[in-house]
Amino acid sequence: MSVQVFDTHVRTTEGGYLHFDVLIDSNDPALAARYARDWLASRGVAQADIAQSRCQFCHSQPAHPQVAAAISRQGYHIIVLKDL
Repeated sequence: MSVQVFDTHVRTTEGGYLHFDVLIDSNDPALAARYARDWLASRGVAQADIAQSRCQFCHSQPAHPQVAAAISRQGYHIIVLKDL
């Protein structure tokens, strides 16, 4: 399986910064952004708490088996690069 990597940066209204990759099996920026919002909500970051965000296609790569399993199960996988 090949995955599409979307480089995502989020700044919160309180000055927090998150940097993470959204991995999905299609090159669909709207879907990647939706999964990013879902993941942020699961972390307690509501849409109203976001001051600025960017989610853009970065590259494709072969999927690690654990990543492929997560995508099959929930549609996406997140790799956290910088957490609040």
